[in-house]
Amino acid sequence: MGKPDLPLAEWIVLALLAERPTHGFAIASLTAEGAEIGEFWYISRPMVYRSITRLVERELITPVGSEEGNRGPQRMIYAATRSAKTTVSRWLSEPVTELFDVRAELTCKLLLLQRRDSSPARLVERQRAVLDEIEEALRAKEDAAGDHITRASYAWRQEHVHAARRFLDAVDADSTKPAVKTG
Repeated sequence: MGKPDLPLAEWIVLALLAERPTHGFAIASLTAEGAEIGEFWYISRPMVYRSITRLVERELITPVGSEEGNRGPQRMIYAATRSAKTTVSRWLSEPVTELFDVRAELTCKLLLLQRRDSSPARLVERQRAVLDEIEEALRAKEDAAGDHITRASYAWRQEHVHAARRFLDAVDADSTKPAVKTG
């Protein structure tokens, strides 16, 4: 199975289903505003259910049962297919190649890796290499720019690269600290 072309919301839903079989309401609870994932990439409940429908149509997830809802109809339980789980693992290890996707996609990948108790080190290392390439290309464009507004625009984008590097530095620093146990 090649890497499917999915929007970020569908990748997140698929990654959550790759963790364990569950129902749409549980996923929507994780992606709601202010929730664990929704704090960084909000996915509305209707979008979660549309994503589930699309993932079923693409045969990336499959219904595996149902459970009684607390106050509503039965909730369908879905699970990721074996090949989809492999695809999600591969996606989680791939750096983000577009600078404007770093904030949302990279942050979500790191959160999803954390949920799996997986080290972010490999992704962070690979992301740094991509940022180096992006910065080099931006520097060359800035140097070749004919007017001050274009040069300033490329310099501005380079500042985004520097901010992304500081973010990765913080991730690196936090990932080397021992976990704080509560209770």
